[in-house]
Amino acid sequence: MDQDLLDDLLSRVSRFASILGISRSELKIYSTLLLEGQSSARDLSDKLNISYTKIYSILNRLEERGWIKKVGKRPVRYEAVSLRDLWSNIKKLLELRVSQFEREFIEPLSTMIDSSSAYTVVVVPSANLKKTLIDVLNEPSKQYLIAISSQELLDDEVYQIINGKSFTSEVRVIIQRGIKIPEKVSIQLKVLDNMFGSGIVTSSSVLLVIKSHESLSGIISNHRYLVDIAQVYFNHLWEQASPIGTNP
Repeated sequence: MDQDLLDDLLSRVSRFASILGISRSELKIYSTLLLEGQSSARDLSDKLNISYTKIYSILNRLEERGWIKKVGKRPVRYEAVSLRDLWSNIKKLLELRVSQFEREFIEPLSTMIDSSSAYTVVVVPSANLKKTLIDVLNEPSKQYLIAISSQELLDDEVYQIINGKSFTSEVRVIIQRGIKIPEKVSIQLKVLDNMFGSGIVTSSSVLLVIKSHESLSGIISNHRYLVDIAQVYFNHLWEQASPIGTNP
């Protein structure tokens, strides 16, 4: 396993993962088990330089989340579930966190203000995704921060809308390497090798798009706190991204 490459990957994803309550140590232990195969708690402790007491605590959390499972006895060994199962697990966690935030903060707060000012957090099914994406792009906004990791999101219609917005607003676009774009580009455009998902951030809303089992779905919200988080995360990705035509 290329430890430097793994450390770089964990550094890039840890900030986002922390929003979901997932620690860097949890990501590192899961990744080690996935890449190197079954291991005992003692071996993991020695290999990752994590105390034996702490390693058990983390392994228990990962097992409760369904990221790893026990194999054999004396000593008990652990193995990672597949990436497909992990992604399904994380999607459920993301939906749970959004629902919890809505239930514990958005809904109580909305009762204290006029209903016309209430914020929304809405799950967007695959069938409505393109219409919602175009609706967000057509919102009046001073800026449009756009990340595209799936080719199906960047068809001619969507690209023309994005290009048109660049004449009246600040438009910055990050695409995942391999996404095809028109030869003549008039927008601020950068490229990253890998991204968590796709999304659009305007001055007043955020649309997050994720892909699972070859199907796209999304979450859209106009909550100021979520918009601010999305802007910060996009700007972090923008700093990491490379201009089109350069190698990472």
